[in-house]
Amino acid sequence: MSDPQQPRLTPIDEWEDEAEAMLDDVEYDTDLGVQMARDAIRVSNGEMTDAEFHERYHEAVLDEFGEDERPTKPEGFEDD
Repeated sequence: MSDPQQPRLTPIDEWEDEAEAMLDDVEYDTDLGVQMARDAIRVSNGEMTDAEFHERYHEAVLDEFGEDERPTKPEGFEDD
């Protein structure tokens, strides 16, 4: 999955604290946002596919937002 020609994203040590601080004032689940951000980095680094990312968070996104309109929906994915 990893492409050796692509630079690897490595977040700064404080990124989670900064993300949590930014998300503290919103009505949505901060932990979900931070977890999704962690895995978005994994997708960028080729450690997870878009489809895996979509499937991992589909139910949580539905619970939190009432719909899942993210552009990562894999072809053929059923929204039961």
